[in-house]
Amino acid sequence: NNMLTKIMRILKVLTSPKLYGELFRWHMYYAYEHALPMKNLVVGGNPEIHPTVSFRFEKNISLGDHIVIDMNCCLWASAHARISIGNDTGIGPGTIIVSSNHTFAKDRVYTDLPISEKDIIVGNNVWIGANSVILAGARIGNGCIIGAGCVVSRDIPEDSVVVSGNRTLSIARKR
Repeated sequence: NNMLTKIMRILKVLTSPKLYGELFRWHMYYAYEHALPMKNLVVGGNPEIHPTVSFRFEKNISLGDHIVIDMNCCLWASAHARISIGNDTGIGPGTIIVSSNHTFAKDRVYTDLPISEKDIIVGNNVWIGANSVILAGARIGNGCIIGAGCVVSRDIPEDSVVVSGNRTLSIARKR
């Protein structure tokens, strides 16, 4: 009796127009955020890019050889700023790399203000840990390790290991 109830519930879901509407929406989202941008990206050899990675202004994104971009990452360039990722670089899950930001002014609605756009450059042999955020204008040198959860908005010298603790960012040591 319990098994029959489960089967009936599954059949009800499988015959629901809502299910097919959601599946259609998911497929359209995937095409818009991932599949269509892939044809415009400048990508080196042997990339490993998870299908959940989201791209914006993909013509302004260049990816080196042997890169790994893990699940649920966002690489959002902007109309007037580029994102460049070097060779042999890995980007952990949930990382956001965005080359623009809102500007702010007292007593003004932020959506009415201009956008600030700056290039982002990530060097070769860099590992960016899970859930990190790389903001407009950041430049990460070759051989760096960016610890999980770091927010990077400035230049990081090559061969640095960056960690975040107590809401501050520090270069823990050189490699």
